[in-house]
Amino acid sequence: MMNWQQWVVAILLLLCIVRIGWGIYAFFRRTRENGNPCANCVTGCDLKRLMDEKRVECSATKKEKKKNCCG
Repeated sequence: MMNWQQWVVAILLLLCIVRIGWGIYAFFRRTRENGNPCANCVTGCDLKRLMDEKRVECSATKKEKKKNCCG
């Protein structure tokens, strides 16, 4: 007889398997409907552009600190 912890683990594993299966099903459904399965994916160029924009924004708002010898 299984105790409650084993039941919880079994249910969690089942939910993980269902979630992975749903993702695979949705991928192939979009492909079958001639949709682009990668339409919502972020490309490397987009990530680099966002990083560069953030770097410029941070450097523009960053104030130069004056050195203080007393602390």
